[in-house]
Amino acid sequence: MSMFDQLMQQAQGLDLNAVAQKVGLTPEQVQTAARALLPQIADPNADNGQATAAVASQTGLSADKLAAMVPALLQQAQGLGASGGAFGSVLAGLGGGGATPGAPQGGLDLGGIARSLDKDGDGNPLDDVLGMFNRR
Repeated sequence: MSMFDQLMQQAQGLDLNAVAQKVGLTPEQVQTAARALLPQIADPNADNGQATAAVASQTGLSADKLAAMVPALLQQAQGLGASGGAFGSVLAGLGGGGATPGAPQGGLDLGGIARSLDKDGDGNPLDDVLGMFNRR
């Protein structure tokens, strides 16, 4: 099962039409791009900018739209209760990976990852992730 399929399973009711509309793509383009991009982003050793550029080249979609797509998908998945699994892996990849000290052995410390991504301290790391993707 692909990482995208796992995320879809975690976030029952994920509305690809809404994500697509938000970023200016079709639902089919979101699905194709997410299948290619999410596993690369989940790799904490990957350069997310290079991964986005590679998937843009591969799919013919703009890197800007792909960069906007990931936070839109994650924001909606989080709102539907996704945590751990594929969702946690993508967040870990965005945050540089690794567990924080005191994290449970063998598992992701999602709270630590979220805190490291929440640069403005508002309790919501997704707005900060959006900013990471929109920076040039």
